[in-house]
Amino acid sequence: MSDTQKLQERFDAMITDFIAPLLAGGTVVLDQAIAPGAIAYFQHANSGDSAADADIFDRLHRGASSIAKITTVPWPSRDLLLLAMAAHNLVLLTDPMLDRTFARGAMGDIAKWIDQIIGAVSPPTTRADALARHALLDPLPALRRRDVVAKSWAYTYRFNGRTADASVFSRPLFGRFRESETFTDVTALLGEVDEHTGLGVLPRLRELLSRSPVTELLRLELCQEFRFGLAALSVLSDDAIRGGIARAIVERGEWKAAPRLGRALADPMLHHAPPAHLYYALALAFEIQMTATLDVPGPNLPQGLDLSDPDTARYAAVLPAFFEDDTMLDEIRAFDDTDRADVQDRCVRLASVLPPAVRLEVAPLVRRCQRPASRASLATVEVRS
Repeated sequence: MSDTQKLQERFDAMITDFIAPLLAGGTVVLDQAIAPGAIAYFQHANSGDSAADADIFDRLHRGASSIAKITTVPWPSRDLLLLAMAAHNLVLLTDPMLDRTFARGAMGDIAKWIDQIIGAVSPPTTRADALARHALLDPLPALRRRDVVAKSWAYTYRFNGRTADASVFSRPLFGRFRESETFTDVTALLGEVDEHTGLGVLPRLRELLSRSPVTELLRLELCQEFRFGLAALSVLSDDAIRGGIARAIVERGEWKAAPRLGRALADPMLHHAPPAHLYYALALAFEIQMTATLDVPGPNLPQGLDLSDPDTARYAAVLPAFFEDDTMLDEIRAFDDTDRADVQDRCVRLASVLPPAVRLEVAPLVRRCQRPASRASLATVEVRS
């Protein structure tokens, strides 16, 4: 078999056995790691399974459109394929067969390949690109490995991440087998790999998610060191994307995301960012709170709200700071009286429990930030629609 035929087989397997079931919520199947150099062939290849390819396109489009309106997605693009290759190799590292003594050396090589692949991914430059990346990677942390243990009076068989061998169970000599199964999510599996090997593969998942800023913002539970970097600010400069992210964060749990967002607002680099860039970070926290308030009648605050954690408090302080700043009042002037009353009620309740030091920290940020007068003023940062 020629090298070209081998590459085509690898491409088809990635399409049909990994990407398609990942997006459909099915069972992904992995065989061999994909080398970084394969992208030279993959980016010009056509899938041998047109149905799977069309299904991938449709699911990417639906997932992307759930955040903001787009007409199409750039599938298959070089960057989307690179993200899929890195995700494929990361999941492959959880294969217990790789933990055999004579196979452990390959794990280090695969980890290096993941680094090279992630490093080759360019920042998103269009709304469709940013949202398609999210649609591709958002299902990744939800992957789980199914492990089966089958026991009889004489034997115990373990099928970790593999289909149980039916022929074994059909032998009367072995007696009747009792099966039990467990499911472990991919992040826990990557953590186990790190415990055994010290490779640091879980941080590589974090690096992979950072190449999809929308996913990074919606998977903050996996991004403890999240910062409002240039890529994140770029997608947040798109009003439609920012609004979609705010809605999705509310749906997934506003107060789960609050500590990470508040910690990112304390980043000294953000404090020295241009006023327009600072606005996009603060506007996200503001819009999340507005969405949480207006989607459910009333201030929609948890009972016994505790803002003793400075990171959570920093996030909560953004809304009152916007209301107290004259330059930000345009953000709420269009609301009707009922909505404005609900938001003001939330502001009063937050202000009553916010530590004074945190309010004094956030207020200057709101005063310094500035909504861009025109989208053209941020042409070097903005994700184009």
